[in-house]
Amino acid sequence: MKSRSVYRAHPDHASAAALAREERGHWVMAALYPSSSSAKTVARRVPIAEMMPAYEPAGAYEAYAARHTDGTALWVRYVAGDEPVPVLPDRMSVRIRHDGDGPGYSGIGIITLTVSTRCSQCGGPRGFDTVIPHRFHHDGDWYVADRWANKCGHVDMYDAVLAESREVLLPLVPAPVPLPSPPADDSPAGLILAAAKLWRGMHATQAAQMLDVRGHGEYAERIRAELRSRNGHMSAKQAADLLHALPSPVAEGGVQ
Repeated sequence: MKSRSVYRAHPDHASAAALAREERGHWVMAALYPSSSSAKTVARRVPIAEMMPAYEPAGAYEAYAARHTDGTALWVRYVAGDEPVPVLPDRMSVRIRHDGDGPGYSGIGIITLTVSTRCSQCGGPRGFDTVIPHRFHHDGDWYVADRWANKCGHVDMYDAVLAESREVLLPLVPAPVPLPSPPADDSPAGLILAAAKLWRGMHATQAAQMLDVRGHGEYAERIRAELRSRNGHMSAKQAADLLHALPSPVAEGGVQ
């Protein structure tokens, strides 16, 4: 016996429009299409009610198409009325825990990345407006990442969010690096350690960024070279240890 298709031959737009009208301002999944082009075409027609009488009058509804685990979902919401409805942004930036991509464990890292505001499983709106800081304790230190709740109920795992950000080629943005006041040890390694005390979970990428700003480009490049050899798995404290192990002073023309 063949399994029943998840796609409807004739999506019930009248019911979807009625439900969206009852829940003004809330997104409703109206249909699921096997083809992304079909879903996008309908999403363009809904706001102007072109060949879509369920969504009349023109301008009463908004719509978008987004990837669903079973195809492409069409989401609609009713926006007619006097009170404005919240805008759904395209992207959201969140801080997540990331301990590196290489084998083994070398410390906690906190990175900031940008992802879509659409749930990766059903395409519904993510909880971009529910993001809150989550402070947690590990190995004697405190760290801060972000948590959020998706209205669809699907839970985002940090590893999946990181993979998604890379898949859509969105930039992996290092969190801003605090620049400490001149510490007692103003060597490149000393600067990194001072900054790491101010910002728990500082990654070697941010350490290199800070050294660039402070005019220690040679040392920053040495850290990046080591990062490449470790597949990005390196904490700021490990970067400081690496610089401590280098011959001093730095020879003219680069790190030896």
